[in-house]
Amino acid sequence: MARFGATAGVLVLFALMPGLNSAAATEVWHRYIMRGQVVEMQGEVVILCVGRAEGARPGQVLTVVRFIGAPGAVNGRPPIPRRDNVGAVRIDRVIDEHFAEATLVHGQARPFDLVELKAR
Repeated sequence: MARFGATAGVLVLFALMPGLNSAAATEVWHRYIMRGQVVEMQGEVVILCVGRAEGARPGQVLTVVRFIGAPGAVNGRPPIPRRDNVGAVRIDRVIDEHFAEATLVHGQARPFDLVELKAR
């Protein structure tokens, strides 16, 4: 049931987006769709959709996570994607409320991967 509620919430969000002004639509897109994503890669430099609003600070090391789709449904249920930790990045500079620049510490990262701060 929780899965249905989350899916319904996303569908309502997309339905309402055309009625929002540009600034509001950008905020909604950032807050609910992009947050935590690798936005761009330039060599070892990584631009992240994580900024001051999420508490990003220089020196933080974030795990890079990639979700891999599983083929086919099982017992009538949609497949559950596999979650792989594929690398780590270190935040070098917080650009603004929404973005930070980081360096790839190890492994790999590519656009649409997610990053997360691991509790110690």
